[in-house]
Amino acid sequence: MKPTKETFEKWNEELATKHDLDKFYNHPNFAFRYIEQKRIEKLIEAAEIKESDKILEVGCGAGHILEKISKGKLYGIDISEIQIERTRKRMGDKVELKKAPGENIPYEDKFFDKVLCSEVIEHVIDPREVLKEISRVMKDDGILSLSIPNEDVINSTKKFLKKTGLIKVIDNEKNTDGWELAAKDNLDEWHLHSFSLELAEKFAKDIFKMKKVIKIPNAVFPARFVIQYRKI
Repeated sequence: MKPTKETFEKWNEELATKHDLDKFYNHPNFAFRYIEQKRIEKLIEAAEIKESDKILEVGCGAGHILEKISKGKLYGIDISEIQIERTRKRMGDKVELKKAPGENIPYEDKFFDKVLCSEVIEHVIDPREVLKEISRVMKDDGILSLSIPNEDVINSTKKFLKKTGLIKVIDNEKNTDGWELAAKDNLDEWHLHSFSLELAEKFAKDIFKMKKVIKIPNAVFPARFVIQYRKI
């Protein structure tokens, strides 16, 4: 059952408990690990981070992206207390963490130079509200580096692998009813939107302008998009 605004935080916390993101980022299948590592690399690259920057990650999860950033002052928010504690355990005092939703970021206007938001807006009730709030806390010349799954490619790949039986080669559990990459059904139950570049552009209209789109891992198989946004 999909959550309402009233039940969203509890729903999200239950899924954060169920799905260990370490398994997502450290999956035994090389191809899957490569795609996720490439996503992080390009996400950080698109942010064009400088030593003097204040950098916020919206939906910081367990800190797998923040720990890869070597410059600037780091901040992270997440609506999940479980995820905040996972990031704190991973990074200690290297990052300032606050439990907060993306729709209500607890910082003043134009506070951040750079904002990262990776594989998050497909999980929220209203992506446009999150993007508006990110714009509010971002400086006028700032950069939002955001990534989304390319659901059409991902879903068609799942169907092909199941139909041909090749999923047995990838799926260590040999569970052909699911897609056992990180957790059952590849975290699909956590998705509230099926994303594409067109949908991302629709949600960002009059808030952000796409300046760059990077296809992950490549243009032949774009399983992820990393988008560099600038404020309008």
